Amino acid sequence: MDHMGSITVVEELREHYAAVVGSEPEYHEMRTRSGESLGVFEWPKGRSRMGVHLYASAGATRHGPGARQHAVELFLGVNTGSEAVKEAFANMTLSVLKSNTVPQHGVFVAGSRKVIKGRKFTGWVLTERPDDLIPELQLTTGRHVVFLDALPVFPEEAQYRHGNRSDELFGIWEETGVESWNLDRDLPAGIERRRILRRPLWFLRNGRP
Repeated sequence: MDHMGSITVVEELREHYAAVVGSEPEYHEMRTRSGESLGVFEWPKGRSRMGVHLYASAGATRHGPGARQHAVELFLGVNTGSEAVKEAFANMTLSVLKSNTVPQHGVFVAGSRKVIKGRKFTGWVLTERPDDLIPELQLTTGRHVVFLDALPVFPEEAQYRHGNRSDELFGIWEETGVESWNLDRDLPAGIERRRILRRPLWFLRNGRP
């Protein structure tokens, strides 16, 4: 993985993840048609002491000499893993990589329509967990890595996040007992379910707002 500077970074991440999760992961190298690639570690639910099916990235941001800030890797824990979830996580992580930015807590990553095949989620919000589920990692190069939890969101939640701080959305989740790892969850009370309408071309051509 050229964008990571050295393959040893993958091994350092693997060792760190394995120590936290409690078992060795499966490793997948995901590639796009345009040639970008990154690694995805995977732990089926029965092999993770976290009680979820877990995915974690290797290469979400750049680790090499040109990287100016700390690096960020992403992880996703869900009640049910599948090829569709793995691909969705990889696509979202590649989107972060191609943005050439270092995401922070509360950043929203938009998707194209439904980000997980067969599900209604249309985007992701990234969060730095207060329980430090995956602690920071100091690489042998001296750089450190921060790990952000990637949470899929409904279009109504994405709209709410667009006009508010992410912590306000997380507050609603906490108040209503949302299980963010549950892909079968419903839209929480407190966020109005809206029908998102597409305006016809003639409406836009007439110059109406």
